[in-house]
Amino acid sequence: MPPIADTDPGWYRAQKRLLDEVEHGVREANRAVIGQRVPELTRDAFLRLATMVARLRAEYLAAALSLGKDTRGAVTAEEIARLSKLRSAYDETRMAFEALERALSRGYVDIADPRLSRTPF
Repeated sequence: MPPIADTDPGWYRAQKRLLDEVEHGVREANRAVIGQRVPELTRDAFLRLATMVARLRAEYLAAALSLGKDTRGAVTAEEIARLSKLRSAYDETRMAFEALERALSRGYVDIADPRLSRTPF
């Protein structure tokens, strides 16, 4: 005898309804919790974070390209430590930006009236 999921269309409807309810609950929970910490996301704040990610990426890449430049290809422990620190800063801000972007795209946060904002750079 096949499992009920294979033969009962009502089971599929019930599963879809449950998943929709869970998705709605997750969205509401995220809006409530994130909304307490990020009550109003502005376009300026969002773009400032994007600009910071770009600056940290540029600093990390510039440091990587300069490895061994002054020592004819030999890389020092200090250069590696600095590169690691720059990568960590870049990765953390990039992940934060991606998390904010995801929260925005999923409707967990809203951007305040964009007509009141200006580009931060």
